[in-house]
Amino acid sequence: MPIPNYRNTFVRCLSTLKNLTTASDEYARFRWQAVYLTRERYSYFFRGTVDGNQIAFFGQQVDLTDGTISSVPVRSVSLYGATFGLNETITAYNGPQKSVIDVAHAFHEASEMDYNPEFFYVKMNLLYSSDDSRMGFSNDPRLRENTNLIFVGLEDAATAGLLEESDIARWVASDTVMRSSDWYAERFYYS
Repeated sequence: MPIPNYRNTFVRCLSTLKNLTTASDEYARFRWQAVYLTRERYSYFFRGTVDGNQIAFFGQQVDLTDGTISSVPVRSVSLYGATFGLNETITAYNGPQKSVIDVAHAFHEASEMDYNPEFFYVKMNLLYSSDDSRMGFSNDPRLRENTNLIFVGLEDAATAGLLEESDIARWVASDTVMRSSDWYAERFYYS
């Protein structure tokens, strides 16, 4: 079975992340994290939080050859996300709950060949500002959105084809609609 395409989901998540790099009237509060593990020398880690008077944003680049850590602007998450988007195939991880670093190690250790994947982890917990009158609700409950997903990027279709025939294929999504309690994107609910 072909590997499902998660590019559209990735682009929507990246668009939301771009809007979360500063405080916004659209959200009463939010917390997010993005990790980009590249196939090259550098990896990137980003976080953002707005909760009342607490506002914090963070971005860093890690040189995987010498361990050097340097700050990068948090708004560059969209630039590095666009770089991840250059992968010809973007799918989603659907294996056991693990950190993105553990997933990357597992991919490398469990494969007989190096698929040279990239990983882009997105976790977002968003509480929208109260404008629920259009839905017939008062100020409470408020709309929430949650995402917790590791995107897997493969350079080309040939590599994706080899991956889908391997044992590692059990760790990627089998459908474009994620049916998992651990991994999900854009889950909306009122609470």
